Amino acid sequence: MPTVKRSKYHHGDLRKTLIDVSVDVIDKQGIDALNLRGLALLAGVSSGAPYHHFADRCELLAAIAQEGFEALETAMVCEGAAAVGGTSERLEALGRAYVLFATSHRGHFRVMFRGDTHSGADEALKNSGDRAFQLLCEAIEACQKAGTAPLGDPQPLVLHAWATVHGLATLCVDSSLSKIGIAPEQLAPMITSLTSQMFSSLALTRASTVAKIKQPGGARKPRSLKSPSRTQKTS
Repeated sequence: MPTVKRSKYHHGDLRKTLIDVSVDVIDKQGIDALNLRGLALLAGVSSGAPYHHFADRCELLAAIAQEGFEALETAMVCEGAAAVGGTSERLEALGRAYVLFATSHRGHFRVMFRGDTHSGADEALKNSGDRAFQLLCEAIEACQKAGTAPLGDPQPLVLHAWATVHGLATLCVDSSLSKIGIAPEQLAPMITSLTSQMFSSLALTRASTVAKIKQPGGARKPRSLKSPSRTQKTS
């Protein structure tokens, strides 16, 4: 376990203290550095105290992930509500909130999307993750209705938008973009703006294509291929 300051435990909030200390350990040293016995030492309690709240490390990680998803949902709701403009601006705001949440809650973010964290039947964790994801789905569908995203199945658009901001967030959290010299606060607006512009361009292109097809004579009939005619000799 890493050397960190012991937490001041007050009766009644040990569960929250254990989560907070765990998030700090994961942020500084990674998930592999976390174990319940070392956690008890850092929290200033007996070695058996954490087991009154968490059966094992997996249960502790699930609690961290749930707290993270709830905080992410709150951040996305706040940013979306404060967005000035239309549906594209709200979509961009949700993306910015996602990236900035990740960079300011690295301990949570590193746990939230681990496969083993979601291996159990924790309904509270599943629901918290679903609510955050639903915000993105609703934003994409709103863009489609407003004409700022192409019509059709929204799932590919949702996955593209999510993969974009999640990839950027992961790169920022892992300090993989340090050579670029651009802070996440600047990168997030750039990338999310490009995504919404791409969706708008696709919507315009498809709308233009449909309009041409619907116009009289708009859809060109395919030309039939004819073999070159031979010049007939006159007798």
